Amino acid sequence: MVSICVPAYKKPDFVIRLLDAVLLQDYKEVEVVITDDSPNDDIHMAIAPYSGQLNIHYHRNIPALGSPGNWNSAINRSSGDFFMLVHQDDWFENPQALSVFVNALTKKPTASFAFCKNIAQKADGEYMVLQAIPSLLTNLKAYPNRLLLAQVMGPPSNVMLRAEVKSIVRYDEKFIWLVDVDYNSRLIKAGYDYIYLDQHLMTIGLHKDQTTEFCRDNEDIMFRENIWFAHKIGNTAFRDIKIYDYYWRLLRNYGIRNIHDFCANQLDPTEMPELIMFMLNWQSRIPFFLLKFGPSSKMLMAASYFFSAFRK
Repeated sequence: MVSICVPAYKKPDFVIRLLDAVLLQDYKEVEVVITDDSPNDDIHMAIAPYSGQLNIHYHRNIPALGSPGNWNSAINRSSGDFFMLVHQDDWFENPQALSVFVNALTKKPTASFAFCKNIAQKADGEYMVLQAIPSLLTNLKAYPNRLLLAQVMGPPSNVMLRAEVKSIVRYDEKFIWLVDVDYNSRLIKAGYDYIYLDQHLMTIGLHKDQTTEFCRDNEDIMFRENIWFAHKIGNTAFRDIKIYDYYWRLLRNYGIRNIHDFCANQLDPTEMPELIMFMLNWQSRIPFFLLKFGPSSKMLMAASYFFSAFRK
């Protein structure tokens, strides 16, 4: 059985669209677990007509758990052999989607999860393939931290996992912006094998009310979470020049020139990772116009990366 875990919050029309897509699936061994953070009964009432058509388990969170606490709650309540965390604004693209996931994992019992092509649909109906660095798909085992550069796996809705994974890897409730990057990279680092399905099985709905849009409008959240992620991956991750370059550009693009700028993002000085401090010391001695000019910034980054190997 597949557990479709839906962490809901308002927008009952999105939940209805998702349930309609589940009804169309040719794979029928399904339970739908809905954990609801809404302040009212709108979603509970909206799903009532589906009670005789789908195996639905509904739970209202009082108080609301927030994101991603609600994600973990939905997963915890699942009982299937496989589970998917499907956001309410996403949906199955075709009736064979679930079957494709299940068949792939059944044929490869060593794989603990499978994910499909990351495709989104804008409000105007236009589709977008959100895999900026497709070559990363073949290098994830070697470079899981590079999901920072391009989240080729996409959001949780693209992924089906075996039940045993849920007790080992959980969503870190400290994160909002990088929560799926953190989760997916830890899945791979934990040694779980995976399958990539180069098919349009899920559609990610894009709209202005998403958490993603909220984070983009609050850049301090994005900067802060990148620093937290740097703490989690540790100094050895910065031996990868792509990761080093990512954080070099992060400091430059956010105009972080000193410890005061760093703390202005609601961070404590003790939260600055060693390699970030090393980069900041380098950048603070470089005229900002050189950092803003791409070629010179890249050369300076490379020099900094080289000398970082000899720091005490």
